[in-house]
Amino acid sequence: MSLDERFTIIRSIGLESADEDELRVLLERKAAPICYVWCDPSPWVHIAQGIMMVFNVNKLIKAGCRVKILMADWFAHILRKSDDLSKIQAIGRYMIEIWKAAGLDLDGVEFVWLSDEINGPASGEYWALLMDVARNNTLRRTVRCCGLAEPPERGDVVGARVVHTCMQCAAVLFQKADIWLLSMDHEEGQPDVGTLTREYCRDMKGEDHGPIILSHHKLPNLILDHEHARIQDPMFGIFMEDEERDVPVKIRHAHCPAEVAEGNPCLEYIKHIVLPWFGCFEVPGKEENCSGTSRTFQKMEELIADYESGTLHPTEVKLALTMALNKIMNTVRRHFTDDGKARDLKQAMKVYHSNQPVLFA
Repeated sequence: MSLDERFTIIRSIGLESADEDELRVLLERKAAPICYVWCDPSPWVHIAQGIMMVFNVNKLIKAGCRVKILMADWFAHILRKSDDLSKIQAIGRYMIEIWKAAGLDLDGVEFVWLSDEINGPASGEYWALLMDVARNNTLRRTVRCCGLAEPPERGDVVGARVVHTCMQCAAVLFQKADIWLLSMDHEEGQPDVGTLTREYCRDMKGEDHGPIILSHHKLPNLILDHEHARIQDPMFGIFMEDEERDVPVKIRHAHCPAEVAEGNPCLEYIKHIVLPWFGCFEVPGKEENCSGTSRTFQKMEELIADYESGTLHPTEVKLALTMALNKIMNTVRRHFTDDGKARDLKQAMKVYHSNQPVLFA
């Protein structure tokens, strides 16, 4: 595979234009750059983390990267998602089973547990790095990077949440990776852990740049009320734990304005989940559909053109999207039915869900 081909594959995941030259230099210098992928273990796995993650990691492997998925079990532990580290690690193993079922190239991936890294023989190096990062960043900047208001509006935010960004920054630097794949969770115009990492490398370590940061696309909320969706309502997205009957309910209530493609969450799901999985998007031609004609879209541009013109109705899009998502998720559901190890982990997650009824607190 040529350098241009490798560059195009990695660039498609998500990269700031300012980093393109750095990526080209890296690929010229290294045939197999080391890429770490950050993963926060969660018993509620959003479809972006379950399916888009697989797409992106497989792209990195195809481009020749040595991929290591860092399971941030220790972070979840200190943020009190569970007082038992072994339970957090069970959640991580559950997520690995999801990725396996979704087609992750396991031969090209190494799984690394953060607890082993920062509590191992080199732990002193990590803690010294953490303190140096924290010492060279203000509280205001740290708060903004972890997505809290300025100052935090909620009185129950624990101190561990505030220092989390510095800890993540230190963990990123500690691994000495060439590339990091992180989620694009920050708001536009606000600093994130990738920015913090690179600025620390430039200002404190005298390096021209730190690791190249890939920020993969974040799917929008299905419902319109952003704050309510983030904090309380499981209707805001599709989760790998959703049963087949749950998906049509969520998609039926999803925001999908007629003839408006920009920012339309249903179209975003098609673009980033359905098209990469199937290579097309099929709209069945049933009598209850508005146009009554079956169509297959190979490219997103074709679908957008029909949708914005009104040829394709939101009702048709929602029906076809529901069918496509359930087809994808049935592949994963069968794995958790047929594989004994996966089935046991799924049962353990059901127990966890019963004790943690609120998705985000």
